[in-house]
Amino acid sequence: MASSAKAVQTFGKKKTATAVAHAKEGRGLIHINGSPINLLQPEILRLKVYEPVLVAGEENFGVMDIRVRVKGGGHTSQVYAIRQAIAKALVAYYAKFIDAYSAMELKKKLVAYDRTLLIADPRRMEPKKFGGGGARARRQKSCVSFWPCNRSALLKSFPGTVKLHWLSIRFALSCSTIIVSTPMSWQYAVFMGTT
Repeated sequence: MASSAKAVQTFGKKKTATAVAHAKEGRGLIHINGSPINLLQPEILRLKVYEPVLVAGEENFGVMDIRVRVKGGGHTSQVYAIRQAIAKALVAYYAKFIDAYSAMELKKKLVAYDRTLLIADPRRMEPKKFGGGGARARRQKSCVSFWPCNRSALLKSFPGTVKLHWLSIRFALSCSTIIVSTPMSWQYAVFMGTT
């Protein structure tokens, strides 16, 4: 038996959390996993879920009931998935059953407030790699020691001395251990072998 009730189904996603919203003709009730929206805890996350209602206006939600089922992810990801599903349900319901102009106005309001209310956030956590503490962080490598010295002492002590401009020292750091005199316009560096 086919149902004659006006209904739409939308979904919202954030990381691994997925929320599915069923919007049908009603009187403005919103339930999340079977519980009314005003019982959602903690309060700071409840306010985040209320954002589409507050931005679009409570009077726009008075013509329909929304039932949301959410699974996966953590508390915060679930809240972001729920608010996206609710916002998309509102726009889809208005586009299908009220009029396209009202739907476009609601869509503009929601996107102007926060783009992620209607568009999924594609960012994902980058996996950690070996050799460091995180995805991009690496362990610090120290291979340079600086001390003041004069040219004649350096030439007598180390016959392998080469003359470098202080800007080229940065490039040389990647390939050899360097001992450098005080930072003036020209420096004398000694290559002590590769690290």
